[in-house]
Amino acid sequence: MALKQTLRKPAPPKPVLTKAQAPTHLAEPASPTIVLRVDAVEVLEAFVAELDRSAARAEAAVREGRPRDALLAAGDMQTLLRTWKDRLDDALAQTRSKRVAPTVRGAAKAAADRVLPSLAARMREIEAQIKVHRARQNAIGAALRAASTAPAGVYGVAYGPGARYGARVAMRTTGHVVGLMA
Repeated sequence: MALKQTLRKPAPPKPVLTKAQAPTHLAEPASPTIVLRVDAVEVLEAFVAELDRSAARAEAAVREGRPRDALLAAGDMQTLLRTWKDRLDDALAQTRSKRVAPTVRGAAKAAADRVLPSLAARMREIEAQIKVHRARQNAIGAALRAASTAPAGVYGVAYGPGARYGARVAMRTTGHVVGLMA
């Protein structure tokens, strides 16, 4: 049945072969190429504002003793940097490019000179706080390890009827208290 139906249908027309022609070039492109540039001043200021908000959240979380929130805020800062990377590259490239108008280049350079040093100082401050916190945690850990290490036991040897043969360690209960001041 299917064979009869396919035989009844007319065959598709054969393609007509033509000679290959060279592509024609127009004097002007059909649609002009548009190159969008970001506003460097706006991008830099918006990025620094967002990063400052995340950094403030991280600092507040560290101050209040919430390590999970501090870690999440630091992750937000990394995500922010990753998502803004292309825009920041373009904005900073405008400060060095000779193809950009001198007024735009000057404004971008002034914005970069204004916001980047404060941003770098803020990041150095956060790094210093992290180092201090890490050193403090290591000191606390070392103090706790030193306090919990049991002193060497007293060895004794039992010999005679009813005694176990060999050396044994006398078991002592040792209690330690450590006071740490922040």
